[in-house]
Amino acid sequence: MAIKVVIFDLFETLISEFDARHPSTTEVVQTLGLPAEDFQREYQNLRPARYTGQLDYTASLRYIVGKLGGKSRENAIKTLTERRQSAFITHLRCIEPEILDMLNEITTSGIRIGLISNTDGSEVLDWASSPLSSFFEVTIFSHAVGKVKPDPHIYQHACKNLGVVPSDCIFIGDGNSDELRGAARVGMLPFCAAWFLRQHTDLLGEGIVIQRAMGYPVLYHPSEVADQVNGKVALHTGNLNSNSV
Repeated sequence: MAIKVVIFDLFETLISEFDARHPSTTEVVQTLGLPAEDFQREYQNLRPARYTGQLDYTASLRYIVGKLGGKSRENAIKTLTERRQSAFITHLRCIEPEILDMLNEITTSGIRIGLISNTDGSEVLDWASSPLSSFFEVTIFSHAVGKVKPDPHIYQHACKNLGVVPSDCIFIGDGNSDELRGAARVGMLPFCAAWFLRQHTDLLGEGIVIQRAMGYPVLYHPSEVADQVNGKVALHTGNLNSNSV
């Protein structure tokens, strides 16, 4: 396979949302005076609307507060939104050196780079100021295109903008949202990015890499992406035992 393009996921692949220091779910429910389980259920139910740009973060909180019978709490919602946005702006400006080294090595080798990310938009408001942004020829955010991974159309949309076919691409992601299988179904070669997953097994569980990889090849360090692009293949598969995670 002649690799022409590497398409990346964003969260838990190039940055970790767990390190962004935005208001936690616990803080949100305490601030809004909502039952935690009910809030989490409703927030998850709104995922399609959030990620396709129908509801932003502020509107999502308003909807949930209204549905669960709470007060509007506009000031609290505004503060939570602003803090979330500020946290992601800061986080996107502080990229780990290993990630930047990986992207630089790929681009200097002549391989083009694209991005596909599921987002409600609040996380990437200041994307242009991130050191990441200059590396990507095409950036596809779900809220802007109205399609969410693993919908095949979002992968195909990226390929169309890059002027390639899916078989020209490898896809690198942590495997959330069934994104690896989605990439494989359109003809891309998927790899599970395990570096951030392994850093957060205390939150995600010891078996998270196996769960997310779904049998696809696993990359344990960003440098392995460049090795893969350059043909230095030393792969691990997602059916390893838990001691390897």
